[in-house]
Amino acid sequence: MNKVPAKAIVADEDNGVDFGPLPQMLGYQIRQAQTAVFRDFAAIMSELETSPGEFGLLTLIGNNPGISQVRLAAIYRLDKSTLSLTVSGLVKRGLVRRTRSKVDQRYYGLWLSNSGRATLRKVRERVDAQERAMDAVLRPGEREHLLDMLQRIAGAFSD
Repeated sequence: MNKVPAKAIVADEDNGVDFGPLPQMLGYQIRQAQTAVFRDFAAIMSELETSPGEFGLLTLIGNNPGISQVRLAAIYRLDKSTLSLTVSGLVKRGLVRRTRSKVDQRYYGLWLSNSGRATLRKVRERVDAQERAMDAVLRPGEREHLLDMLQRIAGAFSD
């Protein structure tokens, strides 16, 4: 994993920058953690050319074969056209198959291709390693507690 020194994330007396109240603000610290994790994700996924959003889509499609783009857009709270661009990219790369629904011709179902399943396996191995690296800095029980807190915060700001 690409370790980012804590000094790069948290205010440091020696660097002469006054961060004011930022280090005590949850939103700021959540964003700093996300930036560090996404930077590491980009580095470990560079050869697989997979973004965090694409990993999420591949996982949802793999776990829910035939899921519609409309349903995915609702899950991600995105408009259909925004999601469609990402899905189209996955289709062009041969990772996802898009097939018109037999039940309702207005919708397309999404399935992972063989290449998509293989890519997801490779990506998942790296994501699991990254998850273990994050677990290594937490004390026993903190992971579950942190996940619960983050889910409550996200839920408080959901539509």
